[in-house]
Amino acid sequence: MKKKFLLGIFIILAVALVFTGCQKITQANIDNELNRWWVIYYKMLEDEIPGQTSGFVAGPDGVDRTLEYEFGRDFLSVWNDGASIKVKYRYAKRRNELMEKALIKFKGEDALKEIEGVWSLDEVPDLWEKVNNANE
Repeated sequence: MKKKFLLGIFIILAVALVFTGCQKITQANIDNELNRWWVIYYKMLEDEIPGQTSGFVAGPDGVDRTLEYEFGRDFLSVWNDGASIKVKYRYAKRRNELMEKALIKFKGEDALKEIEGVWSLDEVPDLWEKVNNANE
């Protein structure tokens, strides 16, 4: 009885791991993550003093430096030369995680909550317009 129970649990866990590990990543998933980056970036640019955002993104401890450390300095050239879809997705997802952390440091939790669930600048035309008009 106990062996059958343990075997049943083992089979359930194995099936769950197989389905979790085999989730298909598509170019659409990557595109969503890339679009999300723009939403976060524009939120950082909203009402900023010019140049503030660049410190969080490209500064010594910024998002770009962390990505270089984690993925390698030449990763973006590899991206264009045929990195696997899983690696591209992992990169885009990680970049968004780092951008969200930078946004929280820069503007607080409320700023992130304002764009929660927003995956495209088309969903927040006021933000897009405000930032672009401020930069003219």
